[in-house]
Amino acid sequence: MQLHLGLRSASIFRALPTMIEINQPRVGVFRLQLFKASEPFITDQAQALRKFRPIMLGGRQFGDAPSGLEFWTPSGISRHLYPLYSVSSRPDFFQTIIRKSEIRLLHAHFAVDALFAMRTAERADMPFVTTLHGFDVTTRPRDFLRTGRPALMRYALSGQRLHRSGAKFICVSEFMRTAALRAGFPESKSVVHYIGIDPTKFQLSTVDGPPIVLHVARLVEKKGTQYLLEAFADVKKKFDDALLVIIGDGPLRQRLEQIAEAAGILGSVKFLGVQPHSAVRQWMARATVFTLPSVTATNGDAEGLGMVLLEAAACGVPVVATKHGGIPEAVIDGESGYLVGERDSSALAEALKLVLSSESRRHAMGAAGRRLVEERFNVHLQSEKLEAIYQSVL
Repeated sequence: MQLHLGLRSASIFRALPTMIEINQPRVGVFRLQLFKASEPFITDQAQALRKFRPIMLGGRQFGDAPSGLEFWTPSGISRHLYPLYSVSSRPDFFQTIIRKSEIRLLHAHFAVDALFAMRTAERADMPFVTTLHGFDVTTRPRDFLRTGRPALMRYALSGQRLHRSGAKFICVSEFMRTAALRAGFPESKSVVHYIGIDPTKFQLSTVDGPPIVLHVARLVEKKGTQYLLEAFADVKKKFDDALLVIIGDGPLRQRLEQIAEAAGILGSVKFLGVQPHSAVRQWMARATVFTLPSVTATNGDAEGLGMVLLEAAACGVPVVATKHGGIPEAVIDGESGYLVGERDSSALAEALKLVLSSESRRHAMGAAGRRLVEERFNVHLQSEKLEAIYQSVL
């Protein structure tokens, strides 16, 4: 078993803790699919901790670790043991690293993953907390069973154990807490805590050239991309040079490309697929407007908040989205953007045209979004509050 330090030359100081850091309590931040490109907010939150020293724990590594951030995955699990772990969540995989690193608390992201961390925490006799993000709470258990995926099926059958064993359930929005209580999570253990982002990592948008409508999402039903394509066909009638940039991939991509072709807009739509987070930030710095027209999926899946909305706001980009899930907590309708009804392509098109038609409106909305991020969603301020939650369960 090896502890990895995700090192680059500029990060040696972070990898060699000071005496103050050595005396800080250790928290194991758990995600089965570690370092996914679509989840930079998990590692950003961990790196913003100051009173606790994080070590990332996971079943498999799905991307590169940020420089200097300690992480560990079980040796050999990716090829030979991961299917067994997905079914059994055997806690012995993590006991050695927990003991050697003197981890005192586990923090799992997503309830599905927390069911795995739960057994590990119980074996080590330590508390654990869980951040509830969205699909993990809003998707109906019967739909998890239909996926055929071991981890999701296991959660559908045994998730109630988590309600009793978890020390605290951190909901990413007020909407998510309401959904969690409806799903049976105990009210006394459930708190709302916005994860936040680091606004200093995002360059303010400088619009130059044809208008760019940016959409960053996994191409699944919940993201509402179909309705965006329908709306964009209407937008093109007024803004002939407008470009729709879609970053992300998923099972609906081929169907969405067919919709764009049938609408006669395929030449003005760029399907870029999955991109590194650095590329996403670059596109945000060029975007005229960002849009996320999310809808409640047929299996109940809904947005907990929509972290990408905060990233767009940090770039000073106005947002057009839907009155859905936790989105109204991240976008102030009429101030930092516009919110329309779910699956309403006409209203979505009108909102996009309103933003594109007024430079002064774009600047005012972009500035309001940036202020909102700095005041309510700054990861450094939010991580101080997270550490208070950690302290409350130790």
